[in-house]
Amino acid sequence: MKKEDIKKAIEQDEKWDSGELGQEESYVERVEFDQAIEEAINQSARLRPISIRMEEELITDLKTIAEHHNLGYQPLIRQLLKRFVVSEKKILKQRAQAMEIKGPEDKRIEDNDEFADQVAKEA
Repeated sequence: MKKEDIKKAIEQDEKWDSGELGQEESYVERVEFDQAIEEAINQSARLRPISIRMEEELITDLKTIAEHHNLGYQPLIRQLLKRFVVSEKKILKQRAQAMEIKGPEDKRIEDNDEFADQVAKEA
């Protein structure tokens, strides 16, 4: 490749990057997105489209927050849900561990309550 060709390619790349080229509507065309491609992308990313109803104000707030973080609002929602789920799973695990530790004591308390109920009925 000649030095002139390389220089020209670099200049053209810079023009594309700066927006000097390609910003006119004549460069834009709508491309149909094949359903099979979309499904392959979703599967590879382990994503599944869902539908959810939310208040308009909440959507507006999420879009504002997402824009502040240079994100789309749907990726922001995924992040928020993921954080919530991770946090809740930790809490549930801690509760389950606490119940394992307290388990025998709780059973004794339940047995004592049943015994107290029987005594009260007999009295």
